[in-house]
Amino acid sequence: MALLVALSILLFVEHASLVVWIGVVGVLPREGCDLLSPQTGAFVNFLTLAASEFEYRAKVMGALSSYRLDLLEFQDVRPLSESDAASEEILAIAAELECSRNYEHVRYATFHTFPRVM
Repeated sequence: MALLVALSILLFVEHASLVVWIGVVGVLPREGCDLLSPQTGAFVNFLTLAASEFEYRAKVMGALSSYRLDLLEFQDVRPLSESDAASEEILAIAAELECSRNYEHVRYATFHTFPRVM
C-alpha cells in the first residue's frame, strides 16, 4: 500500500511539473507526407507539455515520425514565457495544452515554407 501511495505522489509531482515548451523545428517531408509537398521544407513552432528540453525534443521527434517529417534542426527550444510576446495562434495552442494537461499532445503552428534545393 505504501508503494502505491508513493507512486501516486511521484506521478502527481511529475505531472504538476510539466510546462508548455516551444521550439522552432526545421523539417523536410518524407515520402508519404501529407503536410508538405516534396519541393518544400518548413520551419514550424512545435509546442508540448514537458519537464525538460530532453523530453520536449523526444516528444517532437516522435511526432515528426508520425507526420512523416525529417528533422533539419531545433532552434530556440525553451519553456514558453509571457515575455515571448507570442502570437495569438501560439497562445491558443499553449492554452489548450495547459487546459487539457494531456501529456501525449504535441501541437504545431503555421508551417513557414521554403523551396527545397534538390
